[in-house]
Amino acid sequence: MTVLNLEQARAIISAGFAAAAAAEMQPLAILVLDAGGHPLAFEREDGASFGRFDIARGKAHGALSFGLGSRSLNAAMPRRRSACDPERACESFRWPI
Repeated sequence: MTVLNLEQARAIISAGFAAAAAAEMQPLAILVLDAGGHPLAFEREDGASFGRFDIARGKAHGALSFGLGSRSLNAAMPRRRSACDPERACESFRWPI
């Protein structure tokens, strides 16, 4: 496994923010973990919500645990049907009154 140093982690974060800006995304946070799952570098853009570290850590930790990039991990996960799936016409869902 490739060992990242702090300079490389910061470059990954900078590239992520540049890609997000080019895609006109909302403010976000990026976390880079080392091979042991420990935070190596983290940055949160102004305007990103306070819980972004926990979200970024969970996403990065899950990807590292499965040995996949987070996009690959997302693509590999089966799609869950929501409580009100349009294909099922909400047959078992009841709206609270």
